[in-house]
Amino acid sequence: MNNAATLEALDSHVIRNILRSMANEHWSVAEALDEYDIPEELREEYEARIEECFVD
Repeated sequence: MNNAATLEALDSHVIRNILRSMANEHWSVAEALDEYDIPEELREEYEARIEECFVD
């Protein structure tokens, strides 16, 4: 796997874990991003990817 594919797989894994934690712990997106120590500069991207999981 090249670096871009590896990073994408890791991001997808983190997104799945965040979604699972949001459901299990009743966390908001912001709380989940805090718990997973997502850097401030990446939060907008993560929020958009999480939103895609809920919006048709």
